[in-house]
Amino acid sequence: MALVGILTSAITLSPYSINLQSKSVLAKSESKELLFASRNNLENLDFWSDNGAFDNVKQALKDKKIIIKSIHPEEKEDVSEFNSIAYNYKDVKGDKKLQESLQTALSDGKKVFLYGGLTVEEYCELLGIENIYSKIESSDSKETIKVSFHDSKKEKKKLKEKEGSYNISDNIHEIIGYTLDKDASYKVFISDINNYDDKGKIDLTDEIYLKEILEHENKDIEKSNMSLASAKIVDSEYDIIANAYYLNDKVGSINSQWKLYKVTDESDSDYDFFYVKDTSTIETYSWSWDAERFSVKHDLPFDGDQLDDASPNDTSSNPYSISLSFPFNISYTYTLDSEPDIDLTLNKTYDYAKWIVRDNQLESDQYDYEFVTAWASTGSYAAIDIDHTVNFYSGIDVEADADHSITVRYDY
Repeated sequence: MALVGILTSAITLSPYSINLQSKSVLAKSESKELLFASRNNLENLDFWSDNGAFDNVKQALKDKKIIIKSIHPEEKEDVSEFNSIAYNYKDVKGDKKLQESLQTALSDGKKVFLYGGLTVEEYCELLGIENIYSKIESSDSKETIKVSFHDSKKEKKKLKEKEGSYNISDNIHEIIGYTLDKDASYKVFISDINNYDDKGKIDLTDEIYLKEILEHENKDIEKSNMSLASAKIVDSEYDIIANAYYLNDKVGSINSQWKLYKVTDESDSDYDFFYVKDTSTIETYSWSWDAERFSVKHDLPFDGDQLDDASPNDTSSNPYSISLSFPFNISYTYTLDSEPDIDLTLNKTYDYAKWIVRDNQLESDQYDYEFVTAWASTGSYAAIDIDHTVNFYSGIDVEADADHSITVRYDY
């Protein structure tokens, strides 16, 4: 039986339950309206954990800044009436008419989320686009370039043959969201989610997908408001996050930003020189959980590209130094409150840099971890793959991990 109605916060029920209401509630306003398609019954849900992870989202629902309509995926709905639309990719994959509707919505500037575990390439195929792009202010001259998130032109370069390597372009993301709206605060949303119990990984629920999409939508609203107020904001067009859940409660996350830079004051006829600045923030949402290990890997996937250097080097105290010699000429320092141990492995045989960061409490929303890798690229296609894994612990032997793998591609 099709589900029809509006999901809004209902404070008259148990704290921040979700209550299904009639369509008449959906009044045209400045609210962000989200259509969420699910095969599960989303009536009278009470899935908000009490650890504070979604306090901002709860308030946005209460204030009706976000209004959600839930439908069964087989129910026909005019998606053009909504700012954002979310479907399980399996339902989209089996419905050509739905694909066409979502493609039209995307071309009209709507944000389209596909959830349930899919690759960027699959998202692009279903939505009828070549690639997912984000504009990034980059290079010495501060030019704005378009960076893509998968290899739509795989014939450009040959993959390196590496021991234990894999094609990161085939990496599955739990949620992918994208919009062609030039004025959107975030054009790209990529979320990777792990859910655990005491025996290991367990399946994700539609409620978890919904929570993560709502958090992104609220972040989008907050960034828009900050922009209007001329406040200092993150200047990227993308929101990339990995989440760790334990028994369906969010316990930790890592939010990542990166910038790609091309060196312009060199004249080598064989190579172009690039470096990537990778910045991450780690958070926990309960006093009983700590982030204790952070693994970062920067890997050059294509044959002919050569790793030059990476920073910071092995260190265990402030200040943490970023230093790369000519032609990159980078030198600066930053500090971390926890002063973790950082160990760098620089492998120029297989062209990767890997850092292991350890401390009892790596989490903080007040500072960022920064890692820089430089390389020489052949041809006109720059590429690097970025992997992050954060291990969260509660007590002695309870663990939940957040991890994601992101491609950085620049066709120039």
